Amino acid sequence: MPTRVELHCHSVFSDGTLTPAELVARAVKAEVGLLVLTDHDSVSGGPELLAAGAAAGLAVRLGIEINCAGAGAADRVHVLGYGFNPRAPGFPERLTEFRERRTVRARRMVDKLRALGYALDYDTVRAAAHETVGRPHVADALRRIGAVKSRKEAFERFLIKDKPGFVESMGPSPAEAIALIRDAGGTACLAHPQTAGKESELDELWRLGLEAVEVRYAGHTPSQVRAYGDWAAAKGLIVAGGSDYHGPGTGRETRLGVEYEEREWAALQERLDRKCS
Repeated sequence: MPTRVELHCHSVFSDGTLTPAELVARAVKAEVGLLVLTDHDSVSGGPELLAAGAAAGLAVRLGIEINCAGAGAADRVHVLGYGFNPRAPGFPERLTEFRERRTVRARRMVDKLRALGYALDYDTVRAAAHETVGRPHVADALRRIGAVKSRKEAFERFLIKDKPGFVESMGPSPAEAIALIRDAGGTACLAHPQTAGKESELDELWRLGLEAVEVRYAGHTPSQVRAYGDWAAAKGLIVAGGSDYHGPGTGRETRLGVEYEEREWAALQERLDRKCS
């Protein structure tokens, strides 16, 4: 079995700074045995990922991450998708819709920041995003004009809730995201579950059709890994894990991959192989 598995990372097709091929090269160096690319609302990195994986002899899969929206903490979660058919009826069209909503949101953020006196241009922000535009690209634009020194500073000063450049997410509901992935034959996984709130809210998401949870998230403490692992076991969910790697210059550039226990890996591999075959 792979000693390290990466089920959650991003490329230039969303808010990462590396191409899929560059991610594959880094995964090989990090001794990752399986790499799944999960760009936000995009599967366009798939062809490059698969070609690079084949050339490097690395097992790779195409995944996705869908940012959800709503009033409560359990509505604003991110849902990862594994093993789906990216050409399933209606699937590409919904992703296009989600990206169009992101475009509207990004424009509004740029407009708010321009009103504050920051010399931003939406077309420049958009040009820096290969496909899926989002807050990180606005943050990068602020960094380029010298308003901030990092994405982290941009978020903390301007782009999180109650800050002057923030605009609410326009993503789908968790129910929509989970149904979209499952209707395309995939497995819906709750990403970084600490964002979902209390266990009662996790239970609410489980009832919507989650089949996996990101227990082995790089940002979790050992006690969180145990707690979410126990919850996953109680609900019969697959244990997923990843680093949420975004690449150099993003503040999310720790080593690719997380360690897996053999029994967890066997269950996950069976699910991925069954749905991707």
